[in-house]
Amino acid sequence: MSAGLASLLQLDEETKKARGLLHTPGEIARQPEIWPKTVRAMHAHANRLRELLDGVHDVLLTGAGSSYFIGKSLERALAGHLKARVTAVPSTEVVMDPEATLPRSSFLLVSFARSGNSPEGNATFQLADRLRPGQVRHLVVTCNPEGTLASLARATESPAVLCELPEANDQGLAMTNSFTSMFVAALALGYLDDLEAHAHVVEGLAQSGGEVLGRHDKALEDLANRDFRRAFFIGSGASYGAALECHLKVQELTDGEVVGKAEETLGLRHGPMAAIAASSLVVLFASSSPYRRQYETDLLRELHAKALGLQRVVVCGRAEPEWRDLVHHVIEFDPVGRLSTADEVLPPVQVIVGQLLGLFASIRSGLAPDAPSRHGVIHRVVEGVRIYSYGPIGP
Repeated sequence: MSAGLASLLQLDEETKKARGLLHTPGEIARQPEIWPKTVRAMHAHANRLRELLDGVHDVLLTGAGSSYFIGKSLERALAGHLKARVTAVPSTEVVMDPEATLPRSSFLLVSFARSGNSPEGNATFQLADRLRPGQVRHLVVTCNPEGTLASLARATESPAVLCELPEANDQGLAMTNSFTSMFVAALALGYLDDLEAHAHVVEGLAQSGGEVLGRHDKALEDLANRDFRRAFFIGSGASYGAALECHLKVQELTDGEVVGKAEETLGLRHGPMAAIAASSLVVLFASSSPYRRQYETDLLRELHAKALGLQRVVVCGRAEPEWRDLVHHVIEFDPVGRLSTADEVLPPVQVIVGQLLGLFASIRSGLAPDAPSRHGVIHRVVEGVRIYSYGPIGP
C-alpha cells in the first residue's frame, strides 16, 4: 500500500479516534482479506440454497440504499447463471407498494442488510411472509447476527437460510466492507453447481481489489484533493450498479459537499452530460468487451474533445493505449491481463474506487469519515421511518 491509505492505518488509536478514522480506513483496506472468508461462510449453506432455488420462478434481490445497490450490481451475474428471473427491487419500494412488487408465484427473496435493523428491509420480509405464504422462500445475508432481520429469518415458517457475516459488519457510517462482502456471498447463488469456480472468481477479485488498494490509493487521494464538487460515475450492466454505490459513497462521506451522479454509459449523452461542470470528476468503469469498448472509447473521445470535467478517470482491468491520451488518470486492476475476470462480477473491485475517493474527500473537507454527517442528517441505521399496517389484499 502506498502512502495514501497506509498513512491512515499507521496512525495511533487516539489520533484515529479524534479524527474519526478509527473504523472506515481499516474497513476499506481489509476487504480482499474478508472475501475468501465470506466464500466459506456461504458455501456452508450450499445444500439448503440448492433446495431454496429448486422450482422458483423469480429471485428478488432487495435492500435499502447501499443494500439495494448490491442487488443492482448482482442482477447481471445471477441472471446469467440461474434459470429463474432475477430482479433487484428496493425494499423501500416494496413497502410502498407490496402487491405490485412481490411476485405471485414461487420466488426467493434475497434480503441484504448490514445492521438488519432497517425498518423497510424488515417490513419487506414480513410483508412477503404475510402476503405470499407458501410462495416465498428467504435468503437473508446480513452482517449483524443480533439484528432484527436475522431474528425474523430464524423465526419464519417459510423456508429460509440465514447467512451471517459478522466480520464485515462495518462500524463506520458508510457501508464499505459490508457491501462487497454481501455481494461476494450472494454471488455463490450462481455457482452452486461449481463451488470451486466461485472460490476461484473471488480469489481473482481479491487480487484485483488488492491492486487498487496497493497501487492506486495515492492517485485517488491526489484526485480527491483536487476539490471537485460533483462526481459522475459511469458504467453499463453490473458496472452501473457499482456506479450507483460509488455516487452514494462520495455523497455520504462528504456530508453532501460533493454531489454524486450515476449514469449509464450511453445514457450520459441524453441530458446528464449537461451537468458535467468544470468542478466535476468523471469516472468511467470500462468493460473488457471489445464490442462495448467501442462505445466507451467514443464517449471518452467526446468528453476529451469538449474538455468536460476537472479530471477524467478510467477504471478497467487493462486500458486501451488511446485512453491514456483522453483521460487524466487510468486505474488498472489487471494490468498484465492475468485474471480475465468477467465484467459482471467486478463491482466489489470497482466500488473500492468510490470508497477511497469518498474517504479522502471527507478528510479534505475536514470531516470525520466514521461519522461525516455534521448535523446528524443521516445515520448508520436509518431513522425516522414509521411502518404502517398494510390493509387487506384487494381483488
